[in-house]
Amino acid sequence: MSAFLGPIHYWLYSKIRRVVEREQMVYEKAAELCNDTADELRAQVWQIYGEPLPDMPLDQLIDQGNIHGWLQRQINIAETREAALIKEIVQTCGDAGREAVEKAFREHGAICGHDAAKGNATAAGGANEIYKLLNNYLLNGMPCDQADMVRENGSDKVCWETTICLQQGNWRKAGADESLMKQLYQIWIGAFVEAVNPAFTYRQTADTLRGDRMNCHEIAGA
Repeated sequence: MSAFLGPIHYWLYSKIRRVVEREQMVYEKAAELCNDTADELRAQVWQIYGEPLPDMPLDQLIDQGNIHGWLQRQINIAETREAALIKEIVQTCGDAGREAVEKAFREHGAICGHDAAKGNATAAGGANEIYKLLNNYLLNGMPCDQADMVRENGSDKVCWETTICLQQGNWRKAGADESLMKQLYQIWIGAFVEAVNPAFTYRQTADTLRGDRMNCHEIAGA
């Protein structure tokens, strides 16, 4: 390990790579639907945002003179490029394209959930353990951003509020439908939670303190 790189940098890099993996799955589902068109759409997106990072060790890629800046830039690029590809697929292929993207998010969330549960004896212990695992896989900004505020944290239920959507700026940069992107993230989280422990589910809830603002979330027993 580099003297300048710590576990938190590798942890964040792994989450960035999850987005790259999901983008690839979105492309593959689109390719099953529209073959050469999917190749053309991905090529257009890559021309604007560049190709995904190669699957290489972090210390061979990162700018160690600007670790924080490099990681933040890779978050922005990965999220923007994925959103841009989704926008193009849905605009070109319509409802069928949207269904393909939803399927990719659902399957990727389940894959990550099963991976998270492997070797984690505490995964079945409760909602709080599932929430910890979720935060090891879901890319939600830099560790210092702290976009979520946990209101209830127990084995039966975890409730948290998203104080700011950190992905929103990148979705806007890509020109993607923000409502659709939020729904896709909900699909991913739901599949992740149920793959970790089928006895629990994820859902968004209304903020009873401030009205029907769908920025509150919970993991609870099914």
